[in-house]
Amino acid sequence: MDTTPSRRQRIYEMLMESQYWPPEQMREFQRSQLAQLLRHARATVPFYKTRLDPVFKKDGEIDWDRWQDIPILKRHHLVEQRDSMLARRLPPGHGKVAELFSSGSTATPVVASHNSLVKWVSRAAVHRSHRWYDLDWSQNLVIWKGGDEKAAWPDGVEEGSWAPSWLAPDARGRRHVINRLATEDQVLDFALRKRAKHLWSSSQSLQSLALLAEKSGIEIKLDSVTTFGTGLTRDEGADLSRVFEAKVISNYSSQEGHKIGITCETGRHYHLNVELNFVELLDDEGRQCQIGQPGRVVFTPLFNTAQPLIRYEQGDIAIPGKTCACGKTLPVLQEISGRITHLFHLPDGRKISPILDDHHFTANFGAKTWQLVQTAPLAVDLRYVQTDPGAVINIAYAEDAIRRRIHQDVRIKFVRLATTPLTAGGKFIQYKSELPHHRGNRG
Repeated sequence: MDTTPSRRQRIYEMLMESQYWPPEQMREFQRSQLAQLLRHARATVPFYKTRLDPVFKKDGEIDWDRWQDIPILKRHHLVEQRDSMLARRLPPGHGKVAELFSSGSTATPVVASHNSLVKWVSRAAVHRSHRWYDLDWSQNLVIWKGGDEKAAWPDGVEEGSWAPSWLAPDARGRRHVINRLATEDQVLDFALRKRAKHLWSSSQSLQSLALLAEKSGIEIKLDSVTTFGTGLTRDEGADLSRVFEAKVISNYSSQEGHKIGITCETGRHYHLNVELNFVELLDDEGRQCQIGQPGRVVFTPLFNTAQPLIRYEQGDIAIPGKTCACGKTLPVLQEISGRITHLFHLPDGRKISPILDDHHFTANFGAKTWQLVQTAPLAVDLRYVQTDPGAVINIAYAEDAIRRRIHQDVRIKFVRLATTPLTAGGKFIQYKSELPHHRGNRG
């Protein structure tokens, strides 16, 4: 594969143009890529030998009207059918195969394979978003992630540059990594020593870092803070912006879908990277959601030929939004609302999204970190961390807000925690169901 800077630059320049394409041109581009992916998967991946039959006509052409007849791919397929989902060969120029480990928020961990081209296209999409925010690539970046022992405090590791590879060396800041075993005060020390102006990690980790810096009187001013995962709450964004005085960017991403969407510089909404992923937002009947209607996120990475994920349901709920006034024609996600596996199940059979107005609830409840957990059909725990000893916990307000959102008869137990409840992969889940039938639910 040609991985020279010139090719990477061409990908980036294409994305800088395609963000303004009219919908018809983008649809033509997506279908061209999807057609190549479908034919490749059918010919080289045993899992798809007959699974894609609904969209193929007798003459080998693709019937796009039957796209939704392709069965939805679920996480358990990636675990149980992994060997049969791997391509026996790759198209020319798609590079080497690598594996990414996904710890998962609620389910069995998975290993997803991808080819080099996916990495270069994803990186180009991130560089495009840097242009939206006018970031200075010559400054240093610190990333707080993973459990690599080589990235331990105090030295961490340097992983080259985070800037585009075609820039001059003096215009390319360094990328420093410190692992999650480092404490928050150690991460702050590391960022200051590395003279970082950009900081990347999960939203909850960065918020905790910001609050510690504020409480301890540690002054660390940044140009940008970027979060990765399944969305950024208004409260998290406000804390990061206030403490670090930085531009706050949220990158909607996963190991399976890579860079799915990134917040627009004009607001809190996300632009979908539809040149990388064909994204569907579906209601309970499998129909495309309308603007403002929450739906299941189903995506198809266009360039992953190592392990094609065709109509993959990752488990997220998102809300489509109106066209953005910024001029970019990339589709909009108004909000990323949470995980499907954490829908609350009520005794009458209804499944509801328990999403509260995070900003107002946090301001009125009195604790910045809280988690709403369903423990029985009509019982929830509100688990919280009281970082400010002087804050007053408003139980009456919380009870009223939760009952109005979920059910008037729901029982609410308040549980104070010493630390933020994170998963083994370092993720924070705001809304969680612990009902027995949710564990390992295949959907």
